[in-house]
Amino acid sequence: MQLSPQTGRAAPARLAITAFALTALLAAPAAMAATSSDEDKTLQAIVSANARLAPIAPVPTDELLRRSLLREVRLSPDGSQVAYLQQTRLQVYDVAQRTSRTLVADNAGGEVSWSADGKFVFIAAPTAVTSVEAATATAATLTALDPKREQRMVGIDSSRSAGVLVEDYDRAARKYKLSSYAPGAEARILYEGRQLRDFLLDTQGKPHFIKTLDDQYQQVISRQTAGGWKEVARCKPARACTLVHASADGSKLQLLTAYRDDLRSLVELDSATGARRLLHADPDAMTDLRRIAADPLSGEPLAAGYDLPHRRNVALTGAASAAMADIAARFPASSIVPTPSAAGKRWLLSETGSRMQQERYWVYDSATRQFEPILASEREQGKALPPERLAGKHPLRYRASDGATIHGYLTLPPGLDAARVPLMTLVHGGPWTRFDAEYHSLVQWLASRGVAVFQPNFRASTGYGDQYMLAPGMDLGNGRIQRDIIEGVQHLLHNGIGDKSRLAIAGDSFGGYSTLLALTHTPEMFRFGLATMPPPDFARIIELAQDENLAGNEDVPTSVRFREMGLDKNNHAAMAKLRAQSPAQGAAHVVRPLVMLAGGKDEKVEIGTVTAYASSLAAAGKPVTLLVEPGEGHSMRKPELRLAYIHFLERLLHEHLGGAEPAAPTAELARYLAQTVKIDNAFRATTNAMP
Repeated sequence: MQLSPQTGRAAPARLAITAFALTALLAAPAAMAATSSDEDKTLQAIVSANARLAPIAPVPTDELLRRSLLREVRLSPDGSQVAYLQQTRLQVYDVAQRTSRTLVADNAGGEVSWSADGKFVFIAAPTAVTSVEAATATAATLTALDPKREQRMVGIDSSRSAGVLVEDYDRAARKYKLSSYAPGAEARILYEGRQLRDFLLDTQGKPHFIKTLDDQYQQVISRQTAGGWKEVARCKPARACTLVHASADGSKLQLLTAYRDDLRSLVELDSATGARRLLHADPDAMTDLRRIAADPLSGEPLAAGYDLPHRRNVALTGAASAAMADIAARFPASSIVPTPSAAGKRWLLSETGSRMQQERYWVYDSATRQFEPILASEREQGKALPPERLAGKHPLRYRASDGATIHGYLTLPPGLDAARVPLMTLVHGGPWTRFDAEYHSLVQWLASRGVAVFQPNFRASTGYGDQYMLAPGMDLGNGRIQRDIIEGVQHLLHNGIGDKSRLAIAGDSFGGYSTLLALTHTPEMFRFGLATMPPPDFARIIELAQDENLAGNEDVPTSVRFREMGLDKNNHAAMAKLRAQSPAQGAAHVVRPLVMLAGGKDEKVEIGTVTAYASSLAAAGKPVTLLVEPGEGHSMRKPELRLAYIHFLERLLHEHLGGAEPAAPTAELARYLAQTVKIDNAFRATTNAMP
């Protein structure tokens, strides 16, 4: 279960298993019908355009799971070279010569970065930092990393040639240290104290501003002064608050943080008074600012990047304006993440999209305003599927019954009548995560088999500001979140999308819980539910989060995270309501087939609660199948488990949504199912699953 807000890099493309009266449920609420004319027109345009496309054939699962052979693609600070990993090789591409050469033929991999002077490429692995001289391909271990001391590379020291910054923990002194390492020189200790969660260096390479956590996990931002560290601001626990750039004299600090407790924006802080001034926010006033493209040497912010409803970039300086305008014009239908060289003279562009299985890379020259594709031949070795074999994903908005605007995505099988296709609702985990407009292999798997896919970003989803994320509070049962999901399905049906007699729902973690809620409180609506690692009672999850810190390896305990999200086990009325509405208390209402996959070592959902729920369903004669992988935690890492998921999904589609009859499982899969399936009552015939 993803129990914390999503932060950091975007996840790589993968097969993410990430899901009372029917007549009343399928009738669109009056509030929705009266206020959704614009959304209706948008949907009708999507449906019309999709109907004109050529149909696509089912894509084999293994083809949808192909990954790019390229990783860690990084532009040098001067924009003349691009370093990247291709399988086990560290390569460097010369932008002017349009040629690649190998720096290291065989390495264990790691994170790639450039030195500030562009002379060295660093590979930061868990046990060592390797420096490679780009001109001579000479490689050497810059420093070993001791996991027992929690050592890790955390950045580049721009004040030293080939300098890197390493954090470690001195257990005897109970202090964290930030040190600078460079070839042929002694390590410099730059900081000692609480663990640094973020920092900015001055022109001499010394920490200028730092962010630490206090004993209550508040984020404390401090400035270096003659008298030591002086606190200048605080940010709430478990909320993104990123140091971006500081003026040379330290009087002004730019932060990426929630502005007025809502949308994440670029904010300027007066370090003397603590006053905050908005510098930049979403021009559409809809979503959080996700990333800043900064000058690699000066640190000056050049462009702001947004991920929702699709990736878009906004210039923050006059010098970057032409580049952002050219990028938007050249790639109107793609997602672009731009990375600048110094002064934005060149930009490395990473191109992605819902119909793009693997990234494409370009270099944009600000002087000539030309785009140059790079690494095309290396990329082709990954055998990415062509876009014409994949379906487009469309952002959508709809009105909830309380008048709020809800966000999500719709994928339609190309060339098919939208009103006649099955409709699968996938519910994300968290609930404090989200879907985006990027490639999603499970979505493509379903679309290529003639199934439309709805991915709601209900309230509690991240990326639309704190108010949107915090809106549900403890209404996590058959309440606000679940209504947002159900009303999204109704909105699509109202607009002629999906066959109302062939609806299904699936999800993992919180999405699995939502699937159980759907089969409990809307028992006739969906033909089946498929849930992975689902908690049958979210009240129990809240108790565990506060008592046992479910995510014990996180910087901020789940007890603090849950409190920040408005969840409190001592809110007895809300807990009683949540427990009363839980699937665990409503097994008698389930009438549709339910397939659950669970991990025997799940650290966030007690396996006993899942098996007890499944047993209660089976004892009542309900159509339930339960697979328990004894060695798995709260994930779907094992290949056998993923194959079992697809096997179950194929059978469910065939039996309930008109899908093609699946092939019998291989001997290996049949043996695996025989070992892990504990209850098997969800299917019309079980002989196909067992040897």
